[in-house]
Parts: sequence; structure tokens; C-alpha cells
Amino acid sequence: MRTSRENICKYVTEGTQSSLSTINFVFEKNNVNNGQTLVRSSNCVNLCCTGRAVLNVDGRNHDITPGTLFFTFIGEPSELTGDDSFEYMYISFKGTKSEELFERFGINISNRIFSGCEGLLPFWQSALGKADSKNLDLLSESVLLYTFSQMSQYEKNSEQYLIGSIIKHIEDCFSDNRLSLASTAQTLGYNPKYISRIFSKNVGITFSEYLKNTRIKHAVFLMENGVTAVKNVALLSGYSDPLYFSNVFKSSLGLSPSEYLAKLNENE
Repeated sequence: MRTSRENICKYVTEGTQSSLSTINFVFEKNNVNNGQTLVRSSNCVNLCCTGRAVLNVDGRNHDITPGTLFFTFIGEPSELTGDDSFEYMYISFKGTKSEELFERFGINISNRIFSGCEGLLPFWQSALGKADSKNLDLLSESVLLYTFSQMSQYEKNSEQYLIGSIIKHIEDCFSDNRLSLASTAQTLGYNPKYISRIFSKNVGITFSEYLKNTRIKHAVFLMENGVTAVKNVALLSGYSDPLYFSNVFKSSLGLSPSEYLAKLNENE
């Protein structure tokens, strides 16, 4: 049975408006809005402490685990559904500098989830424990700015995680002739241009080139293991048009599929 846990909610006293203003600093030990749709009037940076949850925003689900840092933005509906052990902290904030920080660190609706941020937890918890009515504005803003200052490190980690997800998706689905950069972006919940740029930067070749190489390697594997009908090889490798497959195969290996099969027979 779930034990009672008391939330810690500290609100910043209204003062002079600035380019970056924190509103509250909260430790949600008992997610009273669990599974409910919320439309926040401010931006929020959230940090998962324990347990697991699913963030549903813009029709997409994101897994939240301990050490996950995630952002929600002004005016967007979102649902956060957690298990019995789910606890998280968040800071709400607003101001013109918010948008500057989002742009500076590439934080947007397509890039809002950052894993591996466990190192921030002690700092957040210590700051919240020390915060009172006299220093809450300073402490919450300090935690917020420090968190942003670490985003370059976490953005890199996030990129590597994303690249791994893209490659796994290609390896799992390359035989589907509908697989493309656009369909992969939709499945993973990212903008196609962002995926294209990140993939090329980290892997050294384009998404399309990697997909083509994966398909051609599989075609070779099939032919070397007894599949001799070019049409079947094409279909099993993700190509609906055998003629197009033959052209791609020849441009990659210097031999047409038929010539490659003939060479295999000669070697045997």
C-alpha cells in the first residue's frame, strides 16, 4: 500500500518582474494530478527523483525514469502518469530570457527530454531544503541557471541516446519499404530536419546512406545464403521495385545482383 507522502511547495513572493523569474520550487512526492491533463501558465523544468512515469504531450509518450530532466512549456496540455514510487521536483519560471535560454541550448518541443542527469539531484534537494521566504527567489533562480549551464553536457548525452534509437529503429525496420527519415522522425517524436542534422554529425553519413548500406548488406547476406531470385531479395531488403534495387546494388558494389549471384556460383 502506498504510504502518505507530503509534497513540498515553496512559492516565490511576487516582486519586480525581470527577464527571468522563478515562480515556485516544488518536490512532488505525491503526484495529486497523476494522469490529469494540465495546461501550465509557465515553463517548467522537471527532474525525476524516483520511480517511473510517462509524459504525454502533443500526442506523444515519453518515458521518465530516475535522473531524467524534462521540460514542459507555457500553454501546452500535458499529462504525467507515474507509478506508486514516482517522485519528481520542478521549478516553474517565465520571462523573456527563458526563450533565449531555450534557443541557446536547443530545447524545444522536439528536444525536451534529457537522461543521465542524476548528478543534479543532490544540488536540487539541498537548495530546496535551504530555501525560505528570504532566499527562495535567489536559490530557485540559481538552481535554474545552473541546470541550464549543464545542458551542453546533457544535450550530448541526449544526442547519443537518440542516435542509438535511430540506428535500432533502422535495424528493426529496414525491410519495410515505407521506412524513411520522415517516418522515423514521426515514430521517435522528433523533427526530421533535427534528426537528419544530428545523425549526420554523429555518424558521419546521412540517414539515407546508412539505411541504404543496411539494406544492401542484408541483400548480400540473403544471396550468400541461398536466396537467388532478385525480386525476393529486393522485397526482403526493403525495396518494392526490383529494378531500382538493382541500380542501387550496382552503384554500391559495382556489380548487379545477377552478376553478384553469378560470381557466387563461380566461386562455389
